[in-house]
Parts: sequence; C-alpha cells; structure tokens
Amino acid sequence: MAKDGFWPLRPKFPRAWAAGSQVLGLLTVASLLLGCNRGEEPLPITRIIHQQYRTASTSEWPPEWRSLSRLWRVHHPSWRWQFWTDADEARLFQEHLPEFVELYESIAGCLQAPISQADLSTYAILYVHGGVYADMDTGPLRALDELLAAAVRATGRHVALIVNIERPDDGLLEVRGVGGLTEPYSTDTDLMMATGPRHPFFYEALSSIRDYFTKHKEAVCGRDRSIATYDLMFLTAWGRLSMLARAWSPEGMNQTRLQFLESLFLREPVDATFAHLALHSLANLSVESLLLHPPPKSELRLERWLERMVRLQEQSSPRYLALPFSEERFGQLQVLQQAPDLLIAPVAVSPALPKAVLRELHLHCQGDVFCFERNISEEARRQLPNRDARQSWMLVFNDDNGIWEGSWDRPQQEAFRQAAASLPQTEL
Repeated sequence: MAKDGFWPLRPKFPRAWAAGSQVLGLLTVASLLLGCNRGEEPLPITRIIHQQYRTASTSEWPPEWRSLSRLWRVHHPSWRWQFWTDADEARLFQEHLPEFVELYESIAGCLQAPISQADLSTYAILYVHGGVYADMDTGPLRALDELLAAAVRATGRHVALIVNIERPDDGLLEVRGVGGLTEPYSTDTDLMMATGPRHPFFYEALSSIRDYFTKHKEAVCGRDRSIATYDLMFLTAWGRLSMLARAWSPEGMNQTRLQFLESLFLREPVDATFAHLALHSLANLSVESLLLHPPPKSELRLERWLERMVRLQEQSSPRYLALPFSEERFGQLQVLQQAPDLLIAPVAVSPALPKAVLRELHLHCQGDVFCFERNISEEARRQLPNRDARQSWMLVFNDDNGIWEGSWDRPQQEAFRQAAASLPQTEL
C-alpha cells in the first residue's frame, strides 16, 4: 500500500497481505480502536457521489429520479457530485483502463442490453476514483461521512464497502435475498462504495467479467436465451457482485472460490436459482466447505443436502465487526468482514414501491425533497417494522426494474406533463 493509504494503479496482492488482521467473531469497539492508526487521524476519504445515465439533461429523467438525485446532494453538500454519461464512461475506459475497452465495447452489442455497459462502468468508476456509486433509483436518508470514517477507523485501512439491502419478506421468491446479516450477500450494484481510489476488488470485478465473457462468449452471445449464462444479473450485475464478494480473501480474489461459485450460478436457470437461494441460507459457511460438499445435481437430493449444510453451518462462527459508532444514534451496527479490506454493511432497505408511486409522491411534494424523503422513509419503516430505522442509511427502489421495463414510456411522460401542468410552477 502506498504512503497515502491508496493502492498502486495496477493491483498486486502480497501473499502475506494483512496477515493476522482478519477479524473473526464479534469484536468490541475497544479492541478495534487498538488496531486503527494508533490514535492518528483516519486516512483521507474520497468524498464523491457518482451517478450515471445516458444523458445529464434532467428533463429527460423519470421525475422521481430528480427528487432522489437531489437528496444525494442535499445530504452531502461538501461532497463532489459527479454525473457520468455514456460518452464519459467510454472515455474513462480509454484513458484509464484500456485493457477493458474491448470488453466494454463488445458486451453491449453482443447482449443487446446497454445496461451491461453501465454495470461495467460502476466497477471502473469506483476503481479509478473511489467514492460512492449510487444508481438513480436510490436515495440517502443521512450523510455517509460517519459510516465511511467508522469503516476506516475500524480496519485501519481503505476499504471497499458493499451494501447489504434488506427487503420485505412477502413470501415470494426473492433470488437476491431478503438481506440483513442473516443473508449478508443480498447485495446489488445499485450501491457500492470505496473509501479511496484503486481498490483492487473493483479491478478484479472487471477482470472476472472479461475472463468469463471471453471463455463463454459463444454461449453468452448466441441466440439461445434459455441458458443461465445469458442472465445479465449473474454476468455483470447483482449476481456477479454476490459471487465476487464471497470469493474475496485477504490475498485478493480467490479464483478457486470464484470458479466454483460461477459453476453454481451460471448453469440451468432453475438449478442456478436454487443455488443462489441456498447460498443466501448458507452465508456463514465457508466456500471451502461447499467445495467439499457441493450441491447434488438431482433435485430430489437438494433439500436433504441443504438441511445437512445448515447443520454444518451451525458449527461455524460469523465474521462480524462492530463499527465504532454512537450506539444511541446508530444502534449496535455490525458489518460482515469478508476480508480485512472488504466489508458488507446492512445499511440499506428496498421497500416495495413501484416507480409510478414514487412519481406520484414527487408530484404530491411538488419537488420538495424533504417532503419526498419523509414519505419514502415512512413507507420503509411501515414495510420493515422490525428493523432498527437508525441503521437505514439508504433506500433502493428497484421493485419494477426501473425504466428498462417501460415504466417511463411516452404515454407516461405525457400523463406526467398533464398532471404537472395543473400544479404551481415548481421544479418538477
């Protein structure tokens, strides 16, 4: 690690990196403070909010994005807000990551889904610049300064901070998981953070996608869309992030773990779905244990296998880390320490609010972001009554797949214009 606490431009992983510093079990604040900079000031934290869309013209955004994006800036007045268009992101790869330009340019045409390029860009942005990446359908409920500073103080280093997202458990199948520390790998590329630039996790994320895409290009780019290898969620988005986080180790990306996880997720869709659900239930079981006892191919034996693995998991200790916070303000906030430099923090919730409802709230509040925030935070508390609201730092709204499913098409745009015309002139 360089003198300023940042990594070199190309990551290298010394085999003894941070040996002995991985924390296992529940740690107290007192024990954490002994190991973090010996009373020195925390490392400098990158304070940039990154957001992206094809255009920076707010008039072309879905209206609810305008309120949500303003919330990020209202809660972080001293931070730099960096907006990225498609052209900006293409330039980022050309100037800083030329080894991934071919992947960036070919993957969207092959998959016929520009969102795959956006996924690649999120990893690239955080690797090159650090800071906080926030999708346009996310919003903060408070500033993130204290969260990032606490993560650095607790570990004594710059970290990648992956956000665990809790969702209401409505009994329906949720392959992303319902979140919380019982299912810590319920993550999403909607929200990711790096306290400093050049964290190797995000570089390895790009490398893993390139390697898989190169190896399986015929399957990924073929006409057969029934196989799991085409699923963007497992190739570039939340499924990929879940695999990457679980495969990360003190020495960097553990390729044996990653390839095993890919073999579970990237196969027949039904089988891959079961694997993902099972691994949420087995979050505190090591990948090495799963390698020794892989899930059977027979559906009849899968349930019995899962029961046996759950019993095995009961013998393991979760890797929880208590962040040095004011308990009165934030409760007993614990994170999963996947490795010394990778934390998974259960600090976000995703209430079931379709985009159309958010748009109505935007109109109801007439562009007042604090009115908008009160409504969405109250709905989150209503849908997750057992959650400690002090630990909900951010909200995610991906209930109906955003604009990709036509939730902001021409008829809806015209209906919104007519509704807005009847209201006083405000910034809608």
